[in-house]
Amino acid sequence: MSRTSDDDKKPVDHQALRERKNELKEKNRKAGKHQYSKKTDHL
Repeated sequence: MSRTSDDDKKPVDHQALRERKNELKEKNRKAGKHQYSKKTDHL
């Protein structure tokens, strides 16, 4: 079992990760990816 405490871990910038994720999400939305429509094609 490792004896690493939380003090030894590298700090993670969650805000930057979240911003990057939202940026990708917005880019994909503008590109028309992952579109969802309730209308069905088979009726």
